[in-house]
Amino acid sequence: MTDPYQQQPYPGQDPAQGHPSAPVPAPGYPSGPTPAPGYGQPPVPYGAPMYGSPYAAPYPGVVPLKTSGLAVAGMVVGIVALIFFWVPFFDVVAAITAIGLSWAGMVQGGKPGWTGQGMGIAGLVCGILAAIPAVIFLIWFFVSLSAVGASCAFYC
Repeated sequence: MTDPYQQQPYPGQDPAQGHPSAPVPAPGYPSGPTPAPGYGQPPVPYGAPMYGSPYAAPYPGVVPLKTSGLAVAGMVVGIVALIFFWVPFFDVVAAITAIGLSWAGMVQGGKPGWTGQGMGIAGLVCGILAAIPAVIFLIWFFVSLSAVGASCAFYC
């Protein structure tokens, strides 16, 4: 009886030794040197897509969501207001602007087909957190200005 799991030799292989007797080309590929590409074809620029579009087509019937630009602007202005809380007049204006833009961005992000509510919330929180020290520094600025003005009169 023969063993059904016994491996059969590949074409061009000596069954007694177990290794190929001559190199066998892969089926469907030409053997020999590879032909050079045509000289009339321009090279593909670096970073250019090789085949078709680099982005997949969306599913049919699905509309991609749009990000609210108001929410993005409110978040950016809120972060800037947090960083520059020590500038007396600029920060109050920046904090109020961040609160307004973020609120409008949250409303716009809540509509169907829009996104950006999270950025609107982040901008609103940053704007409120920036408004508190901005008002404190503004009060301190006016108090220190009045104290200097009262003691120096016109010569300082």
